[in-house]
Amino acid sequence: MAAIAEKSKLTPSLKYLITIGCGVVVANLYYCQPLLGALSRAFRVSEESASFVNIFSQLGYGLGLLFIVPLGDMLARRGMLIWMHLLAALSLIGVGFSPDIGWLYFFSTCVGITSTACQLFIPLSMHLASDYERGKVLGIILGGLLTGILLSRSLSGFVAEYWGWESVYFISAGLMVVMTLLIWRFIPGEDPAFKGNYGQLMHSLVSLFKQEPVIRESAWIGACLFGAVAAFWATMAFFLEKPPYGFSLLIIGLFGIIGAGGALISPFVGRITDRAGPLKPMRWGIIMMLLGYLILFMGKSGIGLVITGIILIDMGLQCTHIPNLSRNYSLLPEARTRLNTIYMTFFFVGGTLGSSFGSIAWNMGGWTGVCAVGIAMVILGSLPIYFKKHKEEKKAKVLVT
Repeated sequence: MAAIAEKSKLTPSLKYLITIGCGVVVANLYYCQPLLGALSRAFRVSEESASFVNIFSQLGYGLGLLFIVPLGDMLARRGMLIWMHLLAALSLIGVGFSPDIGWLYFFSTCVGITSTACQLFIPLSMHLASDYERGKVLGIILGGLLTGILLSRSLSGFVAEYWGWESVYFISAGLMVVMTLLIWRFIPGEDPAFKGNYGQLMHSLVSLFKQEPVIRESAWIGACLFGAVAAFWATMAFFLEKPPYGFSLLIIGLFGIIGAGGALISPFVGRITDRAGPLKPMRWGIIMMLLGYLILFMGKSGIGLVITGIILIDMGLQCTHIPNLSRNYSLLPEARTRLNTIYMTFFFVGGTLGSSFGSIAWNMGGWTGVCAVGIAMVILGSLPIYFKKHKEEKKAKVLVT
């Protein structure tokens, strides 16, 4: 009876509202990526300076993850979601009206901070879901998250091509207001699990990181692999708008749809994780990402190679990200938001570093430099998985002996 009651808390309509909400709010973080060339021209700054719009957005996301999201264990998530969506709307309007590059950096940071609302949706869904459906639900919601990330680039390029880059942010501000009303109407309230003060809450993050080796391992893997993906997406617009392709903003934005194919495997990865454990899909993901970047090395030889590389690296990320999150959520139910904070903070710090390294590599070594950075970060992320496999095989040999 308890399992039935628990299941009834997450109705199908609520599950898909949370999934859509994750995708819509996280999209704010990525609208800028196909627009970097346009922003460089609009504000009359170098491509390197324009690329810092993306870096400041990622930095804001990391700050929000570390200092705002943990409050989800201490305050009602519903109220936090309402306020964060309203502040997101104001930040997006600020981006559209930015008079110079300095203000654009500031409001982009604010957009990044408020985009962490998606990381409140995920533990909320895990709280409402029953144990036996948790992997499946996580796969669906993370599929929505990835779809929002990837389609944001396509929509951004399309809207900017016809109505200007500012319109991207004004339309998104309107979506944030709509989401605020839907959250207020449909998201149920809940009693916070943590009863201490903010200082104790933040100190508990350090304690959890020290006590749980799984979270340390998953944080390293997530940071490195998301950094590898971020290095590509942060420089893709520069690569595709130059010879031999010379694509418009509209065409560049459409490449986000290609990457969204990775979201299609999310439920499948979730089910495999439940049945076979996390390591098997994670190893698949590492292989996919390495193959993807090796193919992207040859990206100037044909657009088909670029498309294949995008699909492989985004599918590979899903194959590692979902198992990582799944094993984190299985550790301490009462600390899910804080465990998510630790993992996702490292995840997006890795993304910020990947974007930075990718931009530096682009300016110093062009597309070859970007691909080298991506491969290096995938290899670094694979080390814990490789050593864990090596330890398991060594242990098995000892048992047989």
